[in-house]
Amino acid sequence: MEILDKTKILSRLCKETKKYGMYIAFSDDLYQEKYDPWVEIKKAAPYLAEDCDQILTDGEAWLLFDDKEDMWNHYNRTVGDDGPTKLNPYNGPAGIYALTCNPHGQFETENT
Repeated sequence: MEILDKTKILSRLCKETKKYGMYIAFSDDLYQEKYDPWVEIKKAAPYLAEDCDQILTDGEAWLLFDDKEDMWNHYNRTVGDDGPTKLNPYNGPAGIYALTCNPHGQFETENT
């Protein structure tokens, strides 16, 4: 038996498929009633506005990409605890954790 955590799943997915990957996670609990969490989350990661209802419900996903540029484009549109990115000026209450991985199953960077 082998127990896999979220990062091991990302590593294994990338290595087995020989694709670049990114794990994302977020919470819809923004601790402030004045914010609509789904609106804020979609601002922090605009690609989640594209038919990602299940991801929004689950609060996490593993994304696989055919090329490095596409992965970095998504990563650079994902606003985490560090605040706005080169491609996303969002500076609101939502933050999306992102961890990238190469096709060899090696982690490259995270946005914390």
